[in-house]
Amino acid sequence: MNFDELFRPAVRYRHVSPGLEALLRRVFDAANRHDLRELKPALESLLSFLSAEGRTDANCCATDAFFSAVEGQWLELPDEYRKLLSDLGGVLHDAVHAPHIASTFECLPEQLLDRVRRIEY
Repeated sequence: MNFDELFRPAVRYRHVSPGLEALLRRVFDAANRHDLRELKPALESLLSFLSAEGRTDANCCATDAFFSAVEGQWLELPDEYRKLLSDLGGVLHDAVHAPHIASTFECLPEQLLDRVRRIEY
């Protein structure tokens, strides 16, 4: 599936921030190219946004839905990236209204951001 076929259903009726689409597209494109030099900063940008001004229920739910739809697509990526991308499609949707649940699974945006920053390559 291409980006647009994944993005539209992930957003559905949600009022996401205008910048979310570009952030998700950047991660999606870098992961599809297996470009780790671009994937890490792309993930940092997305998760920095979701940790601060972009931390809305709509943005977190749409991001979760988007990555849930592509789960298993990037099997060739190193484990750290595969697990992180999988966790983006896990319980990120709980980050706003049930942060204790997302925190338990280490899936708050800032927890995921910390994991990205610890990746060595």
